[in-house]
Amino acid sequence: MRRTIPIVVAGILVAALPAVFGLSRADFEKVVDFSITLKDLAAVAEGHESLPSNKLVVLSGTVSDVNVIGKDAASFRVRIELIMGEWIGTEDVKSYTCYVDFSGSEFFAVFPPRPPRTHAPGTVVIDSRVIVVGRPIEVTETPLGEKRVLVQGMYVRTVE
Repeated sequence: MRRTIPIVVAGILVAALPAVFGLSRADFEKVVDFSITLKDLAAVAEGHESLPSNKLVVLSGTVSDVNVIGKDAASFRVRIELIMGEWIGTEDVKSYTCYVDFSGSEFFAVFPPRPPRTHAPGTVVIDSRVIVVGRPIEVTETPLGEKRVLVQGMYVRTVE
């Protein structure tokens, strides 16, 4: 019985591989918009652009804030602030930010409720460089009244 399950799973994977690798670039672009950056989302928050379509976006940046909202694994929820900067000439830097919400038990181990002294690889804390996949859902306000795009995060990975 123990050998049967891996064989069945392997058979299903082999049958599904052509469908997975059969996706064309056009099919992929129907789901993901790689052209959207934090700079674009900042323009949306300022009212210069409209919220991107219902596609997923891939964002990179540095985590500048981690706010754990639901602390148990079953109801875990965290909001991070993602930031990136851009040099304007040689003397000025412009920063762009957005909020990303993650929810679900699969993120419980990724975002420690208390910042550890040394964190394990793959955990996300303040100053972690990350890549995030998510869906922009709305423009929201910070406690200070600044506008930010809120992204519903689906995947996060640290970049060293």
